[in-house]
Amino acid sequence: MQSHGALSLRWKWMLVVCCLLGCTDRNNETDSFADRAANKDVAEYMQRFAGRGALTDESPLTSISQALSAMQIADDLKVDVVLAEPEVTQPLEINFDPRGRIWVVQYGQYPYPKGLKVTGIDHHIRMTFDKKPAPPPAGVRGADKITIFEDSDGDGTYDTSTDAITGLNIATAVTWGRGKIWVLNPPYLLAYPDPDGDGLPNGDPVVHADGFGLEDTHAVANSLRWGPDGWLYGAQGSTTTAVINTKNSKDVGFLGQAIWRYHPQRQIFEVFAEGGGNTFHVEIDAKGRIYSGTNGITRGQYYKQGAYYTKNWGKHGALTNSYAFGYLPDMDFTGEKIRFTHAWIKYEGGALPAAYEGKMFAINPLQNYIQLSRLELNGSTFATFDEGKVLATEDRWFRPVDIKAGPDGAIYLADWCDSRLSHVDPKDTWHKQSGRIYRITGKDSPHSHRVDLTLFSSDSLVSVLSHENKWHRQQALRLLGDRQDASTHERLTGLLQTADGQTALEALWALYVSGGWSDDITSMALSNQDPHVRMWAVRLCADLTKPSATQAQQLLAIADVERHPEVLSQLAATAKRVEPDLGLALARMISDQVSKHDADNPMMLWWGFEPHIAGENHEYVVRTFARKAIWSNPVIKEVVLSRMMQKLILKGEPADHELAAVLFEQAPSSELGGILMNGLLEGLRGGDVMSLPQHLLLSLKPFQASNEGELAMSLRSKDPETIAQSLDIIRDGESPLAERLSYIKILGQLAIPTTVSGLLDVMRDANAPPTILKTTLSALNSFEQDSIARQILDDYPNHLRADEGVRLAALYTLVSRESWATQLLERIQYQKEIHKEDFTHQIVSQLKLIEEETFAEAVNTLWPGTRLATDDEKEEQIIQIKNAVTSYEGSPAQGKVLYGAICGTCHKLFDEGSEIGPALTGYDRQNVNYLALHIVDPNIDIREGYVNYEVQTKDGRVFTGIIRNRTANEVRLKPVGGEAVTISSDQIQEIRPLPISIMPEKLISGLSDEQVADLFAYIMSQPQ
Repeated sequence: MQSHGALSLRWKWMLVVCCLLGCTDRNNETDSFADRAANKDVAEYMQRFAGRGALTDESPLTSISQALSAMQIADDLKVDVVLAEPEVTQPLEINFDPRGRIWVVQYGQYPYPKGLKVTGIDHHIRMTFDKKPAPPPAGVRGADKITIFEDSDGDGTYDTSTDAITGLNIATAVTWGRGKIWVLNPPYLLAYPDPDGDGLPNGDPVVHADGFGLEDTHAVANSLRWGPDGWLYGAQGSTTTAVINTKNSKDVGFLGQAIWRYHPQRQIFEVFAEGGGNTFHVEIDAKGRIYSGTNGITRGQYYKQGAYYTKNWGKHGALTNSYAFGYLPDMDFTGEKIRFTHAWIKYEGGALPAAYEGKMFAINPLQNYIQLSRLELNGSTFATFDEGKVLATEDRWFRPVDIKAGPDGAIYLADWCDSRLSHVDPKDTWHKQSGRIYRITGKDSPHSHRVDLTLFSSDSLVSVLSHENKWHRQQALRLLGDRQDASTHERLTGLLQTADGQTALEALWALYVSGGWSDDITSMALSNQDPHVRMWAVRLCADLTKPSATQAQQLLAIADVERHPEVLSQLAATAKRVEPDLGLALARMISDQVSKHDADNPMMLWWGFEPHIAGENHEYVVRTFARKAIWSNPVIKEVVLSRMMQKLILKGEPADHELAAVLFEQAPSSELGGILMNGLLEGLRGGDVMSLPQHLLLSLKPFQASNEGELAMSLRSKDPETIAQSLDIIRDGESPLAERLSYIKILGQLAIPTTVSGLLDVMRDANAPPTILKTTLSALNSFEQDSIARQILDDYPNHLRADEGVRLAALYTLVSRESWATQLLERIQYQKEIHKEDFTHQIVSQLKLIEEETFAEAVNTLWPGTRLATDDEKEEQIIQIKNAVTSYEGSPAQGKVLYGAICGTCHKLFDEGSEIGPALTGYDRQNVNYLALHIVDPNIDIREGYVNYEVQTKDGRVFTGIIRNRTANEVRLKPVGGEAVTISSDQIQEIRPLPISIMPEKLISGLSDEQVADLFAYIMSQPQ
């Protein structure tokens, strides 16, 4: 631990002199790529990469006096500097503890984790590393540290400092509570013991969560905040992934930006909401709402429980819920469209002039200013209106990256202080010797005073719940959660019943976090006049446990009468979390109150229905939609019905098809049946309706289009006017889906060169549904122009990659022609815009059919794992499997999960799984030798009907897959994981069977012996 004096005039003068002399002391490790990279290819790519955005320039560090004089601030405010280099450098986050001390996370290790080498990198500077760093204290010590600064005499000057935790390696956030100091040090959430609460660890940290990604240290997990519900909340940026494990949560995975939370006592981790911009901040307002800024042009999102938000799908990855079928927009925005305000606070500190209360203070590090905006209720969410810049400067070194309101009601800014801001450059040219903390106060505000809430009694903390400064209320609430003092419950219950709305809400939270939650408290809260008290009562009923029987009835009662839009949002969110019978009842009951014009609630309603729309919930779903009135509800018609059918068809289990058939039979009118039909076509993703089971075909027949569309016949005659009309219909998102799909398929069959640009327009449409995109990509396959491949490749990273089906369709199209595949390989190898991990075994196998030497060598280098095993390797694998099966007593239940992920994508067992490969139920499943042999060597005996064929066309295309139908006129081929293609016989150059099975080798090579035993235990089990 070190202790230092406050920033002195002497230091300020030395900094001024240093800057005037041009003493920038910039980090000069620009030639260290050979040391950072694990291989030559990565080092060369890093060396030649041309950085993008606000990069390092030659300007000197601005002195403190120059920085302050350059700042233009509102007339009724003032700004001063409270900390600066060398006391703080690269300050990433600031936070105030209950004693009024300011904690600063200093991000000195950024951007490269200590002790790791880069094994892969892409054009977004997302990296993979050679290993996972060990957590402290075992891991390599990095340059990050967390320092506590204290104003010992209350005069507003932070005159002492203590390095509380040092040697951290990519640390982004700190908070405290429950007797611990919590630190985000991706990939870990750490808890340092601090039973006496002095802020100094009393021992080594414990890993509470493991699995936050490190691909982009500009966008790692960040911003620890205590929610009023007793959970720790955090954010994750856009260009990292996560697979989180805690004691009681396993393999919680998500791609890119999200708001997540962790419950320290229950040791449960969950994604609270997904999507957004590059989420590097969490704000929680007085009502407990959660927000984050964005790296776009708006002011960001109001995050609701279980909701999904817009993101750059191709770049950042898909949502965890493949049935979300939509997202919520950013809050409505009125202002100048300038990037970006990634972090902001809703000022509720009570110390600035009254005009600022409830306003948004948003930092813009790219443009060097602080934006003031107001928030106005907009149904269940907000609209934001810019009101001007509170603080602005032309100093390009002013880079505010964090903003917080303090115990004194002032606003504090963490200034990264660098001419560089962009992370899109692998060169470590960051200025690591600078950093400042600024304070904004009212022009006539007095200096701060000392505060130490840890000295307050529990009863005094209850009084603090009425404090005008939100910071005091939030700290008091957290301390009450620490203490679990039941003696406060009587007084808190009285406040819940009699106090004003805000204090009643604080009392509800305090009761919940201190152990006073009960059915009686729920009843009081749900009947409270304040909508936010009701909203939180709805949420807390299903936050950690299932609602009790009494609470379930109370939820149904409020759902029947509630009108407030935000409460309706929460009812929908809670419907998503509870059991199907209660969830569907809640969703149905609030559907009459949800306005179709609300920005959020129609989709929130769908997500309330969504988890319960499944064949296994047949009884509840049918009962819900047996009421004819629900079918005429505008939101149900416009938002829910088509998505409901789309999910059932995408899931595609027999029970889902049964439920889909019943819903078609329940549809009260042809219009509503037509809406279901659109959902069915979406669910098929361009596939053939006739592939559906017979009973479902009979149910949908009354609603199925009787022809291909009015223009089909004329279109096939290649009439130019009809072609133009059909392209207009295809481009029009309001045109009937079946008609659009029909015309796209016909244009693909005709392959008229002049239609390519129109089809490419459809492919580039950001709002086009996946089924349109997949069908368009299939149609484009029929044309020969290399420009098609270039356009697909351009659109792939940020558009076509988002949906798995569309991604596979794009890749199958690109690998079908050698010249297109060559362009594809260039984008993977040299430009690194496309990830080799996107490729399935089957697509790589098709690439291997191209025999040109350089191409084949590149394919083998990129995917060495697709090399066929030798006979000795196969024999060794078979022995390992047999030993695993005999050495461990496998769990059929665990094995069923593994089967679904590994085998069920192709094979059916006990009527579950897919029909790409032969059904396994009737095989000799008790013979371990037989099973092991055919798993390890799937090419030894390829069953008739499942032979993988290569079809070469006269125009140079190559397709692989199983022949599903063959006539004198055409061949219908089904690639594994792709959509079936129909090829005219007169187009075919050659058809030949391939000696390689569609089932890949090494299918279970990544499993442990225990997992192998589990898998075989399920495969060898008897039907239940």
